[in-house]
Amino acid sequence: MPLRIRRTVAPLVLASSLLALAATGCSSETADGAGAQTSPSPSAEVTTEPSPEPSTEPSTEPTEDSSGACATGDLNFTVSEQSQAGGYYLVTATAKPGVTCTLAGRTIEAGFGSDVAGDVMPSEQAEGEPITMTGSIKAYAGVNPHSGPQEGGVQFEEIIVSAGEGDMDPVSLKLPSTAEVDQPIGTNWHTDATKAVPYSS
Repeated sequence: MPLRIRRTVAPLVLASSLLALAATGCSSETADGAGAQTSPSPSAEVTTEPSPEPSTEPSTEPTEDSSGACATGDLNFTVSEQSQAGGYYLVTATAKPGVTCTLAGRTIEAGFGSDVAGDVMPSEQAEGEPITMTGSIKAYAGVNPHSGPQEGGVQFEEIIVSAGEGDMDPVSLKLPSTAEVDQPIGTNWHTDATKAVPYSS
């Protein structure tokens, strides 16, 4: 009986083809995967600056002090002539811009010339209330250049005024008229001009 030879070529060829296709598919997938891969984009960094801390530095702005005594340089002075009480000079003081100070309610520090005899003496018995000088506040003091009983005197055209006793920077004010000076007297500083009339005792 003749021998039958089994043909195994087709299966072998088929198996080889399948293996080739599998290998090709893996290579294609690997290549496609590599091409499709994209590097992740870096995330955007968000920075927040810290909120400023409240300042603890002490303030350097100047502050006004109403307790300080007025110096002559803190004030502006004017003088006018009045007819009441036999005639006297009314001195008006105001604070310079930005100034706040205290003017004692005592007799005006004033005089005529350099002689002690020309110094203004008190016409009031007691000291008044201190005056806070600031803004539009005005202080008034009256000066009678001649309170003596006798006639005559020394003539002056200016009066010397300072804000307080011991002030070494007085100002000279031109008088509205020539003053005949003999035993001059003056009032305390007042905020009411009607109270600044120097009556002789």
